[in-house]
Amino acid sequence: MPLEKIEESPILALVARVFEMRRRGEEVLALHIGEPDFDTPVGIRRAASRSMNSGRTHYVSAQGSPGLRAAIADRLRRRHGIPARPETVVVLPAKFAIYASLLATVSPGDEVLLADPTYLLSQPTQLVGAQPVYFPLREDFSFDLNAARRATTPRTRAIVLVTPANPTGTMLTRADIEGILDLARRHRMVVISDETYESLVYEGEHVAPAALADADPAVITIGSFSKVYSMTGWRIGYAVAPEPIAARLVKIIEHTLSCLPPFIQDAAEWALGHAGKDEERFRATFRERRDHLAEKLSEVRGLSFARPPGAFYIFPKYDLPLSSIEFSAALLNEERLAVVPGIAFGPHGEHHFRISYSSDIPTLDRAVLRLDRFLQRHRGSRA
Repeated sequence: MPLEKIEESPILALVARVFEMRRRGEEVLALHIGEPDFDTPVGIRRAASRSMNSGRTHYVSAQGSPGLRAAIADRLRRRHGIPARPETVVVLPAKFAIYASLLATVSPGDEVLLADPTYLLSQPTQLVGAQPVYFPLREDFSFDLNAARRATTPRTRAIVLVTPANPTGTMLTRADIEGILDLARRHRMVVISDETYESLVYEGEHVAPAALADADPAVITIGSFSKVYSMTGWRIGYAVAPEPIAARLVKIIEHTLSCLPPFIQDAAEWALGHAGKDEERFRATFRERRDHLAEKLSEVRGLSFARPPGAFYIFPKYDLPLSSIEFSAALLNEERLAVVPGIAFGPHGEHHFRISYSSDIPTLDRAVLRLDRFLQRHRGSRA
């Protein structure tokens, strides 16, 4: 598909606008971006510095350093029962891993199943020449296997999952995943599972599709260091895939990124071995924020939402006669509060918006006051 026909990311467009407003001296509460507000833990930063100063600044393997791949495989085996081995791990940014996984497994004209709403997956699907096919989630954003079945055609070659989910914070159950694997097996689909938020689970259990699958269907697990260790700007993640697919991913890296910086890989390896307390601290803080924000939002007239068990987003529905783009633009213009329009995540995201609780509680309180003021003003104008 020609690039001009692929829409830009509405989230990155919002980020650019917020940066510009702040540059002009305007105070904006930015609850639109999926980025922890914590600094990267000091031990991780020191590990990167030590690595750089030791001369680890040159080309390395496109697949990733052996030590980091072994550490990733060990974590996934211990925490989630994924049968990962260093040979099946490929180190690359998680967002790029979604694109690379599609490039490695589907062909132009193939169809790719996407939940609706879900993270911005239609664009990388279109970039590889495939056709995104949405299927709706249930009203509470839980997975609807029957809807996925109805959307499946002879051209379907892959299904992309996000669990815990962005923007809803919901999680796939073991029964959901067993049904998905059966569907994928029957229709010879690849399962691509984005598990970026696997460490941010507050109720229930994170179940990894790769832990329940055998060799058929093929499952690609994608993970990231961005949210777990507040390393968003470091751009490091990984994919775990059957060896033939892993080899294709390595080939894609060889002809695009060449490799990830070795000092960043060394810092990520250090994080896996030493930053467990930081990971737990981040999770506890996000849980506290989730509970606080959910309580505050429940008091706002004109909103309804499902309490999310994972990630760091709430995806409320509002009762104004505005599209989600109009709603988000007006909220930013009138109250200097940035949220993401729900339509960005698929057709069934309309009349919702994503609010991130990756800010401290005082900021969340101020945001709810502005949101409440905006809603009641606009609801009052309809009376």
